[in-house]
Amino acid sequence: MPDRYSVTARSVLGKRTRQLRGDGILPANVYGRGLESVAVQLSYRGAESILSEHGLNSLIELEIEGESSERPVVIRSVQRHPVTRELQHFDFYQVDLTREMQADVPITVTGEAPAVHTYQGVVITGSDRVSVQALPADIPSHFEISIDGLEEIDQQLTVADLELPAGVTVLTEPDIMLVRVQPPRKIEDAVEEAELLEGEEGELAEGEEGEGAAAEDSSEDSGE
Repeated sequence: MPDRYSVTARSVLGKRTRQLRGDGILPANVYGRGLESVAVQLSYRGAESILSEHGLNSLIELEIEGESSERPVVIRSVQRHPVTRELQHFDFYQVDLTREMQADVPITVTGEAPAVHTYQGVVITGSDRVSVQALPADIPSHFEISIDGLEEIDQQLTVADLELPAGVTVLTEPDIMLVRVQPPRKIEDAVEEAELLEGEEGELAEGEEGEGAAAEDSSEDSGE
């Protein structure tokens, strides 16, 4: 059974919601297919707890004060302050439990790749989330993928390597790379790159001097 959280109806709208945030209250809205949007609010700490425990698109039950029954919802979007990154607003989307929905599910990489220790390989990550389709109750909060089996350089794991729960369909292309082991950077490559950069800097300096001379010549011509 999904976790249940309580919110209250909100009468403060528009720019006045700034005062709510100052009082430790987060404004939010509940909306859904064919439903009228409802303005609600909850404590800032409560909102942080929901987000940390469930993330986006995980099914929860929302109890709105004054309503007789809970609403099955997911957090569809979160707004944050562009500088402080503090929460500013939640959008809860009320779902139909019998209707499939699409969601982006994050990828969590676990384990250690033997190729890192054997060949000094470097693990790089690709896509950090995949798009899926499933009933709301079946959408996972995240996918875990282990790199314990990456024993050789250039080995990789793709979307096709994900273990899918029953009822979940991945919409992302199966050959999209999730994680790969790259060969170590060779010392000679680093030296060649450094020499190349020095050469480019030298050419740039000569170019700058040439431009300066040309400017002076132009000035003399204009003076005539």
